Amino acid sequence: MLSYLRRANGDDQPAAMIRTMGFHESYQLAMHTLDQYRGTIVACRYSVPAPHSGDERNLGVLKNRVYDALARVVLAQPHLQVGVVGENSRYPAFVRLPHLDLSKHVSWIPYHNPTHLEPQYLELMQSELDARYSNLATEPGWRVMILHAPGLAFLDVLYVWNHPHHDGMSGKIFHQQLLASLNRAAAASNKPSTANTMPAQQRAGSDSYILELPDPADRLPPPPEVLTPFSMSPKFLVKSVWKEIKPLSLLGTGPAYATWAPVRTSPYVTQFRTVEVDGTTLAMVASACHEQGTTVTGLLHALCLVSLARTLPDTQAAFACRTPYDLRHFLPSRTPEYPHVVPRESLCNYVSVLEHEFSVETTAAIRTAMPPGSREPGPGPADSQGQGQDKSLDLSPKLVDLVCAEAARVRREIKARLDSGTKNDLIGIMKFAGDWRTQQESEAHKPRYLSWLVTNLGVLDGEERGGGGDEGEEAEAKKGGQDAWAIRRAELVLSAEVPSAAFSVSAMTVKDEKMCVTCSWQDSAVDVGVGERLSADLERWLRQIAAFSTGQH
Repeated sequence: MLSYLRRANGDDQPAAMIRTMGFHESYQLAMHTLDQYRGTIVACRYSVPAPHSGDERNLGVLKNRVYDALARVVLAQPHLQVGVVGENSRYPAFVRLPHLDLSKHVSWIPYHNPTHLEPQYLELMQSELDARYSNLATEPGWRVMILHAPGLAFLDVLYVWNHPHHDGMSGKIFHQQLLASLNRAAAASNKPSTANTMPAQQRAGSDSYILELPDPADRLPPPPEVLTPFSMSPKFLVKSVWKEIKPLSLLGTGPAYATWAPVRTSPYVTQFRTVEVDGTTLAMVASACHEQGTTVTGLLHALCLVSLARTLPDTQAAFACRTPYDLRHFLPSRTPEYPHVVPRESLCNYVSVLEHEFSVETTAAIRTAMPPGSREPGPGPADSQGQGQDKSLDLSPKLVDLVCAEAARVRREIKARLDSGTKNDLIGIMKFAGDWRTQQESEAHKPRYLSWLVTNLGVLDGEERGGGGDEGEEAEAKKGGQDAWAIRRAELVLSAEVPSAAFSVSAMTVKDEKMCVTCSWQDSAVDVGVGERLSADLERWLRQIAAFSTGQH
């Protein structure tokens, strides 16, 4: 291992290894090094306090504010401070880095046309989503892209990261803490001060912002299997292992396997489409879900089922899908061994997954309930507003009943999984993998099982003012006013996952604002028309479900 632990600055001093990677971290690193998964983004639109917006002359002050707030988040999150070594070995590890230059992790990009922002935003999202990470041993695997322009009262901030460092919920935590840090800094700036308290120092005559890093050895959050036991019943163990080792060439794949989307290792290009659901519509959808004993996550699963059952041929007779869920609910805080670790506030890979199947009978019932003509090839994105379009694309009353039933079933399965805590969880099985590179190389040659996954980061409080500062700063920050930062929009986007789900459907909501639902897929594995139709169906049907909840149908 020592041969991996050399600094990139040319000296022969070994870098300090902190710990080897856990099961899920090693799995994600194998996906990255084999080019099976590239990046994850949580993008947020920050409204800028009046004193810092609207004038290019304020850009320097604005940058200092953001660098200062970001530096404080980095210092609070050890997983933003470490490098990775042994990435192609069986035992990869995190290593300590002495410092980092924030200017190498943050890019300020001016909007070319402040009246027409979306094309440039989508172009940047696309390039960052599929960008790879190099220099793993000497640079933490994350970056921040900030789109700005004179006259705009907001910044579009893309937080992009390499999954071995942490999970999707961590992207939400990052923005929550950045927002709180910006507001604490704004409150503190109103106080008289004679000392330079900025943690990142700008080098004279350069754009570098150097942040000296503390030793994170005793603060780096451990993997979940270290924090708490993951016990397994014999039945669960045998069933899970058999699923991995059974010879599909002899036994067949079963009707739920996603044979419609064969695994292709290249070319690697992610396609994605995002739809927005306004706050009023979302409130009606959430109310309808509550009445039917489900959640927005369960509803999205059921709507994906209907869309793909409508679009794909009858040879795809059943479907399988996945729900990632947050393990932070079950992990202990401030244990004697890890007194500094609070999982709910920590960036780490604290995620597991649950799989669902929709049977041949259920899929057939869905197809039978579809209005005549609805399965004919039709427009995709043009449907997106759901108004004045072909009514055969709407959910029939019978389909609505089936959607509600399946959404409720998914919710029950998720609840049962959560109620079981860490018992019979997939994390417990992962210890049997051994060599994750070999495991993932094998996965790329198997038939695809999952047609989609739905991941929902829930609601982000875009008005969060403080937390973690002293009482005076926090009280001052919570006053709000023109000096307060806020988040008005949030979006989670996943790059293509080569051997896993054909579609990734990700949802994220800002409190009292809109929900963004993004569908992403690998361009060479999924026909773009199928992806666009899925995205359009979700938007149309979410609006229709909202209308049903108010009797406006």
